[in-house]
Formats: sequence, C-alpha cells, structure tokens
Amino acid sequence: VSNGANITDGLDGLAAGVSAIIGAAIGVFVYVSGNYKFADYLNIMYIPNLAELSVFIGAFVGACIGFLWYNAYPAQVFMGDTGSLALGGIIASLAIIVRKELLIPIFCGVFLIELLSVMIQVSYFKYTKRKYGEGRRVFLMSPLHHHYQKLGYHEATIATRFWIVSLFLAILTIVTLKLR
Repeated sequence: VSNGANITDGLDGLAAGVSAIIGAAIGVFVYVSGNYKFADYLNIMYIPNLAELSVFIGAFVGACIGFLWYNAYPAQVFMGDTGSLALGGIIASLAIIVRKELLIPIFCGVFLIELLSVMIQVSYFKYTKRKYGEGRRVFLMSPLHHHYQKLGYHEATIATRFWIVSLFLAILTIVTLKLR
C-alpha cells in the first residue's frame, strides 16, 4: 500500500485525493466496529475503545484535503516520497487495526492498479528484450496515470477520474459490511 501510494503521487492531487477517500471509508469501518450496537447488527467484530481512532482518521482526512487545496492542479506544494510513503503506511496500519486488512485490495484498488501497471510494464519489457532483442511496452508509459497523460488527457481529468474510481471502490468496500 505504501509503495502504491508513492507511485500514485505522480500527478497533482492524485495521491492526496485518493488517500482522503480511502481514509473516509476506513473511518466508516472504525465507527461501526467501535459501536457495539452497529457491530452486533452487522455481525462484525466489536473492538472496544476504537472511538479514539476516529479523531486520528478525521485529522488524516482533513490533512489530505487541506494538502489537496494547495496540491490540486497547478500544484503549489509537492508531497514527495516521505509524504506519499507515509500516506500508504497510515492507510495500511489503520486497516490492520480495524481488522479489515483483507479489504485492502478493494478500497486501495487505485494504488493496486498503479502498482500492477508498473509490474506488467517492467516484466513485459524484460521478457520481450530477452526474446526479441528489443524491449516492447504494454503501456505508453507507466504507471498508468502517465499512460493516460501520453494519450493526451489533462492532469486534472486523470486525477478526477481516479478519484471517482476510488470513491466507487470505497462504496463497494462499505457495502461488504452487510454482505457477510
């Protein structure tokens, strides 16, 4: 998750926006897992004293949105590796604390797709270099958001569409509460 957030931090506002959406989704899980009545109704594990974590999640989401104010296109402030690796680490830690680590591939789907696009690109390039003597590419450029840039999409359009995908994945993750 941490490396996925780092790779996603290639466009203005992309990593911060996606992380804010994921943080809000984890906030829902924290709320229902920390409330005995909701946990009993949804048949999920009740984790006592989890309400304190909601303060941290609120600060995390607020910090992401506040950073997004200055990092949206055209960016005035940049996050860098230290910030993006920390975002991924915070998200992974929160998922483990709330005992929803198996849902990470769903609500961090944007991070996962970005990671997979790099892995596919590098693997295919190395394979074709050995087989044909010259490396070939699957994407115009990896990670995936740079592929869309090469196709001619504007940075703000790519970031907004990735936010929408992340929002749908967060909703899908929250829906899994009642599917159990």
